[in-house]
Amino acid sequence: MTTSPASASPASARSGPRPPGAVLITGSGSGIGAATAVAAALAGYRVVASVHSLDRVDDLRSRIASAEAGVLDIEFRELDVTSQQAAAALLADIVARYGALHAVISNAGITRMGTFENEPVESYRRVFDVNFFGPIALLKRAMPHLRASHGRIIAVSSLNGVVSTPFQEAYNASKFALEGALESLAPVARRVGVDVSVVAPGPTSDTHIWQTIDIAGFRAAATSPYTEVIDRYFANAADGLLTDLPAGQLAAEVAQVIVGVLGSDEPAFRYTTSTVGTELLARKLVDPTGDTLVARTGSWLDRQPTPAALADPVPADPVPADPVPADPVPADPVPAGPVPAE
Repeated sequence: MTTSPASASPASARSGPRPPGAVLITGSGSGIGAATAVAAALAGYRVVASVHSLDRVDDLRSRIASAEAGVLDIEFRELDVTSQQAAAALLADIVARYGALHAVISNAGITRMGTFENEPVESYRRVFDVNFFGPIALLKRAMPHLRASHGRIIAVSSLNGVVSTPFQEAYNASKFALEGALESLAPVARRVGVDVSVVAPGPTSDTHIWQTIDIAGFRAAATSPYTEVIDRYFANAADGLLTDLPAGQLAAEVAQVIVGVLGSDEPAFRYTTSTVGTELLARKLVDPTGDTLVARTGSWLDRQPTPAALADPVPADPVPADPVPADPVPADPVPAGPVPAE
């Protein structure tokens, strides 16, 4: 399975010059997006790092400074991923400025925590707007440019796109939806020149998305009988008893996997970023990379032999397995006349 940082590292990138055009990375202001922008620039890509607000790029600037690599080819751009007009304008400007769009790394996302009964439906809608509808709208706009460049899509999903964790129904569902849409797109996109992959990290200790969760507010808003369940959940986490979950990774480790996918000649559909993450997905999926399934559904798009060619040939004069003779002979023939007993 192509999932470990070693198997998807920059060392597996294409040899020779980098492809023309730029790589757009959304959600680049902090965490995984910021680390990926720096790692991609260090690997030689031209990077357009989109952020929700240019006032919130301290983490990105800090990572650039820490790289100590001189001037990196990173352009900061402001983008609200839920605005289709803003996305279309940014994509058009990237192509005009850099000549092509080589890849989109869709990373922007938010999360929420709540009980199923108490979390309002409006919260679900907000999570889906940022984590699903925004990325889908952006990628739809990007597809003509990516077809022209034979580029690629990399979506930063989550282990929660396959395995749900408690009290995050909205977040889990949005990641399931994104992976489902891209799993459907992947075999089609490949046949028009675009590779599609998802990268599924686990907990990342230095990313902004998890730091925004108001755990105290979540616990305070919960009512009985949920409070007891929540307290046990957090107590088990504090005691290190959630052993099936990977330990928190650094965003830079996840970024190395993403840049490895960006440079891979034959990218898989799904990557995890840790051995424990791979093992967790394997508890649920027979095909953790998704490659077998994507290849299978992709075969439906290729020319297949006709049904007649696939059918078993029938002989012109079939011969039964156990032929019946024309004049059957009884096993124990009866004589014509009685034979007297001795």
